[in-house]
Amino acid sequence: MSDPAFSDVYRSAAQDFPRPVAVVGCLRGKQRHAITVDSFVDVSYDPPTMALSIYSGSRMAESLELTDTCSLSVLTADQKGIAQWLGEPAQPLHGVLDSIDTADAPSGSPLVAGCAAWFDLRIVERVTIATHDLLVCRVEACSADGTSPPPLVHWAAGYHRPAAR
Repeated sequence: MSDPAFSDVYRSAAQDFPRPVAVVGCLRGKQRHAITVDSFVDVSYDPPTMALSIYSGSRMAESLELTDTCSLSVLTADQKGIAQWLGEPAQPLHGVLDSIDTADAPSGSPLVAGCAAWFDLRIVERVTIATHDLLVCRVEACSADGTSPPPLVHWAAGYHRPAAR
């Protein structure tokens, strides 16, 4: 285990990098599960591939172990409330998306309606790294709404709207 003081320094430094905020969704049986994330990256354009980082001790990690598909909804700046709701620890296993307008990805995984962009993902590799599971996913389908508000950004331990161009 690393030095807790150094971990705090690292966390502080890492928060200085703005990152887009998204929701990862999946089906666990017939139940829809979702969590807010800001640790995802496009890895390759050929074939289209993304990587997601999920805390290994989370209920979402448990749900993702039981499926080979998931979705990623990149939130708009107007969807800060969704990010906060789905980012709260100890969310219920059932009904977490009941108060959120959603759609289904082609795989059936839940998507946040009105998001800036969405990706339907097939999990092709899982790697445990420290406290997180890294999911390498092939992009099966995607869409982006070029007319939506700007994306929601996580920076300096909070959610923000990017400045206008």
